[in-house]
Amino acid sequence: MDFGEKFERGLRLTMEAIAEAESDGRPPPLDSAAMQSELAEIARLRGRPAFYPYLGSGLGRGARAMMADGRWVLDFALGVGVHFFGHGNLDLVETAIRAAASDLVMQGNLLFNREYHALMKTLLEHAPRGMERCWLSLSGADANENALKLIRQKRDGRPGVIAFRHCFHGRTAAMAEITDRPDYRIGQPATFPVEYVPFYDRADPESAAKSLRALREIIRRSGDRIATFVVELVQGEAGFVTAPREFFVPMFEECRRAGIVIWADEVQTFARAGELFATDLLELADYIDVITIGKILQGSALLYRKDFTPDPGLISGTFAGATVAMAVGRRIVEKLIGEGYLGPNGRIRALERLARQHLARLSRKHPGRISHADGVGAMLAFRVDDGSLERTRSFIRRCFDAGLALYYGGHDPACIRLFLPAGCLTENELSDAFSILSQCLE
Repeated sequence: MDFGEKFERGLRLTMEAIAEAESDGRPPPLDSAAMQSELAEIARLRGRPAFYPYLGSGLGRGARAMMADGRWVLDFALGVGVHFFGHGNLDLVETAIRAAASDLVMQGNLLFNREYHALMKTLLEHAPRGMERCWLSLSGADANENALKLIRQKRDGRPGVIAFRHCFHGRTAAMAEITDRPDYRIGQPATFPVEYVPFYDRADPESAAKSLRALREIIRRSGDRIATFVVELVQGEAGFVTAPREFFVPMFEECRRAGIVIWADEVQTFARAGELFATDLLELADYIDVITIGKILQGSALLYRKDFTPDPGLISGTFAGATVAMAVGRRIVEKLIGEGYLGPNGRIRALERLARQHLARLSRKHPGRISHADGVGAMLAFRVDDGSLERTRSFIRRCFDAGLALYYGGHDPACIRLFLPAGCLTENELSDAFSILSQCLE
C-alpha cells in the first residue's frame, strides 16, 4: 500500500469516527470552576476579560457550540461573522485534514503551493465583472491596507479618503483613521485627510439627496487631494444597515467624473448578503474598481481591475495564508456556488425571509420593545428598547446565559446583530433562538 492509499484509508477512518461521535455524550473537558479559572487567566494575559464567559470545547456541531464545561449555546455570533457553516462541518473538516497533510503550514507570496493558485482562480471565476487580478492576505484589514496602497499609487500619491459615517474598515493604523469611531484611535495621530458622507437613512426621504450634496461639497473643496471613496454596501459594525442601488449610483457617477477610485469593502458582506458579492446583488460592478473580501473566506483577498496592477515592491508580505485556510476558503466558495445557497431563491434569502417572520412575531408579542429591523441575507439586526449601549450589552449577556450567543453593532444607539449560520441552521434551531430572545425580553 503506497502513501496515498494509506492516507485515504486513515482519512476515511478518521471521518467515520468524527461522524459517529456523540459529542453531547462525552464528559466535558473542564468542570465549571476550571473553565472560569482558565477564562480569568486569559483575561489576565490579554489585559481585559472576554465579552462573555465563552470558552469552546472544540466539540460543537452545526449551529450549536459546546463550551469547555459541557454547556451548549446556539452560536449567532460566529466569531463576528466568520463561521457561516457553523461548528464541525464534516465537509470542511475533511478538506482541512487533507490540506493539513501538505508540506507547508503557511504559504507566502514568494514560495507557494497549488492551494494558492486554486483559491485565486476560484475567486476570480466568480468575481464581479471587471475584477481581473487577485492578491491574497490574512485579515480583512490586511486586504484593506493593500487596497489603500494600490489605490494611492494609481492616484499619483493623493492621500485623502472619503468614507461613510459610522463606517468600519479595520483596526490597523490606517484603517482606524478611516473608521468613524474616534475611540478606536485614542492617542493616535491623524496622518491623512478623511472626509465623511452620511449613509442612507430609510426614515429620511431626503437622505440620498443630502448624501449626494455632501459628497459634491467634499469634491469641490478637496477633490484634488482625494484618492478613493471607500464604501460598505451594507454597513457592518454600524448594525447591518442597508441602502438601495439608487443611493449609490449618483455618488459613484460623481466620483467617476472626478477621477476618484471606488473601493467596495466587502470583508463583512462577502457571501452573506444572498449573492457571493454585494456588488453583484446591487448591480454595481461597472462602477467599482477595487473589492476587498474576508471573514467567511478564512483569510482575505484584494480583487482589482487589471489597470490597477501595482509596482512589484508595493504589495507583498511573508504570509498569504495558511494552507488549511486556503483550501477551506476555496471549498466554502464551491459549496456556496454549487449547493443552492445563492440567488433570490437560494437558502440564504429563504432563511432571511423566515427570520424576518420570526422577528415580526417577536415584535407583536413584545410591543414597543423591538424596532429598526434591517439587514439582508444572513445579516439581520434590530434594536431593543432605546438601543442604549449598556442596555443592549446587558440583553446580550442575558441571552448568553439562556443559551444564545449574540453580538451587537453600533454604539449609541446600538442594535442586536444576528449572524445567521446559514450554512447549517435548521428551522427548529432558528425557532429556538427566537424563543430565547422572547424569554429574555420578558
